[in-house]
Amino acid sequence: MRMLIVGALMMMVTPALAHDIYTGLHGKNNLLCCGGSDCAPTIYRETGDKYEFLTREGEWVKIPEERITWLPIPGDKVDDPETHRAHLCYRRALDGDHSVSGALENVFGPIYLYCAFISPGGV
Repeated sequence: MRMLIVGALMMMVTPALAHDIYTGLHGKNNLLCCGGSDCAPTIYRETGDKYEFLTREGEWVKIPEERITWLPIPGDKVDDPETHRAHLCYRRALDGDHSVSGALENVFGPIYLYCAFISPGGV
């Protein structure tokens, strides 16, 4: 019984530990990037002078270079060094994400962006 409880506790702790690599990360706007499960590793691709990141929902979203932080994420485990590895911190965009002037703030396609990271050198 004791082993069952320990095993259950370890399963609950593991996702939090995986997310700990984002604790304390700040993006271009100097605000904290993550408030729970907002960040995840992903891939990116370059299309001309733009960068597209793959969301958790499987959608490609264009992020302007001025919003990307070029920083390796400490503790990140890159499985394939040939993959364009990145990290994206966001939530789904809502209708209320418009500014008073009517312009969109932090909204890129279907997401409300907190932070986007690419390791220097692209991997």
